[in-house]
Amino acid sequence: MKVLALNTAFSNSDVALFYDDKQDFVSLESSAKQSENVLVCTDNLLKRNNVSIKDIDTMAVVVGPGSFTGIRIGVGLVKGMYMANKNLKLVSICSLDLMAHIFAQTNTKKEFWCIIDALSGNIFVCKYNEKGERITEPQMLTGDNINELNGTIVGLKSDNLDISTNQIEFTPQALMSLALCKIKNNEFTEENKLLPIYLRKSQAEIGLENANKKN
Repeated sequence: MKVLALNTAFSNSDVALFYDDKQDFVSLESSAKQSENVLVCTDNLLKRNNVSIKDIDTMAVVVGPGSFTGIRIGVGLVKGMYMANKNLKLVSICSLDLMAHIFAQTNTKKEFWCIIDALSGNIFVCKYNEKGERITEPQMLTGDNINELNGTIVGLKSDNLDISTNQIEFTPQALMSLALCKIKNNEFTEENKLLPIYLRKSQAEIGLENANKKN
């Protein structure tokens, strides 16, 4: 089994490779342009392990919530590779689920919330049990609704949100770990259902709506 996993939904991007029970990883710093460099980094990762893109049988990708541009890059890249190889199996990963997967490795006793900064005072949020399984569906909270969250709240170190009681970081190792768990459980996604999770409108959409209201 040869698996390639991508997380381009945030300023720092991760690419992970699993092949012949071995793993290798590469990360892009926030200063790198994802659209220009993620393919180069992926190609370099494959070459240094003597793996061809044609050898990959499963691709996993983080579909959001996160950066609109980053999500589109990752999903578009995977869909493009699928069009070139329709035998590829696809795995869709929610970024909040990835956070829960990371936190659940050391948390064994309590339910918790995972949150991501959605900008403009909003957050993306989902509640999980102690095993990292969803209790609620991902959603966006605004204003006073955020203040109603209580208990263990897990945020990203890069977001540095005041309401988070625990902070974690995405890693390519965790990305591949969750991808392999989903593969083991046969949690595959059909190509036409591999869709971005935005949970909110883009700034362009909001701007257009505001302009239309003025008119």
